[in-house]
Amino acid sequence: DTKYQFPTDAEDMSVITCRVQYLDDADPFACTNFAEPRRPPPYTFYEHVPLSEQIAGVHKLLDAPLKLEECTLQLSPGGNYLDLESSLAEQRDDLELFYEDVAQGKKPILILRTQLSVRVHSILEKLYNSNGPELRRSLFSLKQLFQDDKDLVPEFVNSEGLTCFIKVGAEADQNYQNYILRALSQIMLFVDGMNGVIQHNETLQWLYTLCGSLSRLVVKTALKLLIVFVEYIDSNSPLLIQAVGTVDSKRGVKPWTYLMDILEEKNCSDSELLVYTVSLINKTLAALPDQDSFYDVTDCLEELGMERIMQKHMSSKGTEADLKQQLAIYENALRFEDGEVEEPHPNTRRERRKGALNAEEGRRSRRSSFNNLVDGSVTLAVPPPSSPRSPELHASTTLPPDSHQCTRLNLYCNVCVCPSADHLRQTPSLWKSRRHCRTLSHRWRAEVLSGDPQKAELESLGGRAKAAKARLAEEQQGRAVRPQCSIDAEMHSHNLETTLMMPLSRDSKGAWDRLQPTSRALKIKDLDFSDLLEEEDIDVLDADSFDARVPNGIPPPPPTLAVLGLGSPAVSKKKKTVKLFWKELKQSDSPRKSKFGRGTVWASLDKVAVDSAKLEHLFESRAKELPVKKSEILVLDPKRSNAINIGMTVLPSINIIKNAILTFDEFAITKEGIEKILTMMPSDEEKQRIQEAQLANPDVPLGSAEKFLFTLSSISALSARLQLWAFRLNYETLEKEVAEPLFDLKLGMEQLAMNTTFKRILATLLAIGNFLNGSNVSGFELSYLDKVTEVKDTVHRQSLLYHTCHVVVEKYPETSDMYSEIPAITRSAKVDFEQLSDNLVQLERKCKSSWDNLKVMAKHEAKAELKNKMTEFLKDCTERIIILKVVHRRIINRFHSFLLYLGQPSYSVRDIKVTQFCKIISEFSLEYRTTRERVLTQKRKRAAHRERTKTRGKMITETEKFSAAVSPPPESSPAPVWMTADLEPSQEEHENMKNLLTARVDQGIMRRSRAVRSTMIMSAKEDSPGSQDDATDEIMDRLVKSVTQNPTQRPSSPKTRKRSRLNRKSCKGIIGPLTIIDLYFSCLVCIFSLGKGTAVQRVA
Repeated sequence: DTKYQFPTDAEDMSVITCRVQYLDDADPFACTNFAEPRRPPPYTFYEHVPLSEQIAGVHKLLDAPLKLEECTLQLSPGGNYLDLESSLAEQRDDLELFYEDVAQGKKPILILRTQLSVRVHSILEKLYNSNGPELRRSLFSLKQLFQDDKDLVPEFVNSEGLTCFIKVGAEADQNYQNYILRALSQIMLFVDGMNGVIQHNETLQWLYTLCGSLSRLVVKTALKLLIVFVEYIDSNSPLLIQAVGTVDSKRGVKPWTYLMDILEEKNCSDSELLVYTVSLINKTLAALPDQDSFYDVTDCLEELGMERIMQKHMSSKGTEADLKQQLAIYENALRFEDGEVEEPHPNTRRERRKGALNAEEGRRSRRSSFNNLVDGSVTLAVPPPSSPRSPELHASTTLPPDSHQCTRLNLYCNVCVCPSADHLRQTPSLWKSRRHCRTLSHRWRAEVLSGDPQKAELESLGGRAKAAKARLAEEQQGRAVRPQCSIDAEMHSHNLETTLMMPLSRDSKGAWDRLQPTSRALKIKDLDFSDLLEEEDIDVLDADSFDARVPNGIPPPPPTLAVLGLGSPAVSKKKKTVKLFWKELKQSDSPRKSKFGRGTVWASLDKVAVDSAKLEHLFESRAKELPVKKSEILVLDPKRSNAINIGMTVLPSINIIKNAILTFDEFAITKEGIEKILTMMPSDEEKQRIQEAQLANPDVPLGSAEKFLFTLSSISALSARLQLWAFRLNYETLEKEVAEPLFDLKLGMEQLAMNTTFKRILATLLAIGNFLNGSNVSGFELSYLDKVTEVKDTVHRQSLLYHTCHVVVEKYPETSDMYSEIPAITRSAKVDFEQLSDNLVQLERKCKSSWDNLKVMAKHEAKAELKNKMTEFLKDCTERIIILKVVHRRIINRFHSFLLYLGQPSYSVRDIKVTQFCKIISEFSLEYRTTRERVLTQKRKRAAHRERTKTRGKMITETEKFSAAVSPPPESSPAPVWMTADLEPSQEEHENMKNLLTARVDQGIMRRSRAVRSTMIMSAKEDSPGSQDDATDEIMDRLVKSVTQNPTQRPSSPKTRKRSRLNRKSCKGIIGPLTIIDLYFSCLVCIFSLGKGTAVQRVA
């Protein structure tokens, strides 16, 4: 995959000569549409070379005032845009007319102009960021721009241009809205534009909202566009119904209210608007495929008074024929669906709609159902309170079973005779009543034709309904009409709230500062900061409760009386002791409550009693004794070329690099590769020199470094793409570097506040220090922990930490080494939190610049998927950075609260650095762990030494087991005469062994002196080598012999052993019976084999 070079073979050097011009359309609104120069110069194109490598020559020849990276080529006049990544030969199928002109010897004209994406981006930027007359001129010119360039419409729609229309239109007045509607009408004339509107339901919502405008021209244009939209394809009708339902549900009114307001002529509507409104309703109904959708729309219209409006206009002599025709179409369509007429109107559907599969059978329109509810007594019910248009009528009456034919019950405009259509569909019993009413309809009509004396009662009922309707009209007239701009802003504030952080949104510069923390939990990946409450947004040092700061930064004078605290009271000392130069803490009179506890840590410490005599002896002050402290186009500098060639060794091929940068393919290029490419970016001078050299020598290939830079220069918005990509790949690491130390600090404060060993150490240090200082303070600043190892006693030169640890271990053996229980503090001590704050600021700055890079990239990016993906990524990053800022602020405020809990004065809390504090605690805990290990080791050695002293030099004959074996028999019990002769030899042996053992002990004692040791060594040399072993063996033999010969003299007691669970027995008890049985069978075998006599002898 190497970059394409200019062909050198003669048959591949086919060229096409064209004429070229440029069109200065960098600003689409200032373009004159006249190409320059008027007499286009010729230019020769290589047919098999990508146009991206030849466009630089065209740009230089024409000396066009356009940016080269933003240029493209278009066939003239108004032809296709050429693909710069392909050659002319590769696009031959799309350039038939072009090649026909070439075959006829003509020279086609190619226009050098700005890319479509760049022009659309300029249009959107102009609409978002302009106002006043400039915005009016821009909006007025949009329709002409879309007429002049048909390729601009799909690019505008794909670049979220419709969202831009809605955003600008919601904030503009009626004149600007009319200009936007003109441009939108031009877009909808193209298939690509209509498809874009179909996929963008917000546009339909906005058009329906404009139907409630006070401007007649705006309403008229909006209705026209909606009619064209519905007429375009039948599937558009449900989309309009969806948009209407969305808008009116947010307003809290019934669907189609805006259109019914037009028919009721609330805003002085003329007949033309009435015709367009009824036409839109008829078109929408005609395109609906099923009865449920049809009746849903008609029921809403009837509930809003459609029948009353029809009667009004049909009975009026001044009603235009077109309006009557449209009203007749609506009436015929409704009756045709109800089955009341057999022949539809010529302008309506020719066949009836089918109901849905799960719909109730026999559903009819609201009007038909109402007219059929006449059998028996029917109660007039009040509509649901959720309907703002329903009057509050709490009356019930009885409909007569008979009525005059000309009397129409128009009560459902004001009084809900039966529930709504949706409620009826959900209630089977009501549908049963409807079916029952339909069975009575024909009988009722016959009775009506014959007349009825109860007509007066029915008319009086209608009079009461009219009175209620009049009161409702008065209430509606008394309501204030909101201006159109407020309606638009209300309807689209929710849908467009996310456009604040879009690359081209209005006021995007100040959008970042207006962002507020969302409802997202305070979690960064698996790090949970949710216990940081909103109250911690306020620093405890800024709160009124801690407002007792020192004026002018001067600390308060010490109190005259000693504050009651922990530790021993001040006692008199006979000797002068070493002083501890700590800073005494002044306790607040009113303890404060914080997350870590009430008051300070000093208030919760236990009293520790210390050995004052021992401390006085150990820390006696002795000031005098204390010590002092082939041929290629080469245009780059050789060093620059070598650096690029070296960098290319760790990168993929050039073609892969270009495609990977355009698609953000992180599998093709790693993060290190992107950083390497950023260091090899071509400058403008290098681009120009390479292009000039290539144009001068088109048949000579570029050098590897030049080719690499030339490829990079062909990528649009290269720097913005690389920086945005680098931020995307580095964000997780950057966020982790900020979030994890903050979490460690939060966890470390909790670990230290809950650590019992730390409190024991503080209590012991406080007690020792109060004795040595002869004071009775309640606490000291923890910065003194850094000096505990430097204070040593004057006797053994052991540190104060050693003695503190010794006291803690003796008095509180359950305590730990503390260091292993606060790992988060140790990790926090290795972090520079000031640098962490700077990193958070840099992360926010990089995110803001990434939005700018996305804005630049959006000019040249044709893929909406990539733009949307990067937009969502940056939105997520923005929210997470906001969370990080909240977490950082609350963590630092909690740290200040923690220092106050540790007793630190409020005026000095801000001066204490997080890293410094954590380092003091971490180093102290590490020193304490080392000292504790030394104290415990010494304690174990002393215990082992005491045990060794108990048995050192002691013979086994002195133990209870063997003492009876060598002791003489008691004199009080003389032996019998017959045993005297036997005892004499044993007594003689006992005396000899006793003398020998006594001699061995004496020799052991004599060895302790050097003279005796030397004498023994000399005597050992004179004796035989085995003399020592012989003496030892002789002692052991006599000892064994004395024990075995006098077994009765040893004290013995029978032992009761625990029985086995398996009733186990010895092997002897099992093997004995088996042996007898084997012997018996052996005898039998011998008898049968050798004869009876011989066998008996053998057995005997």
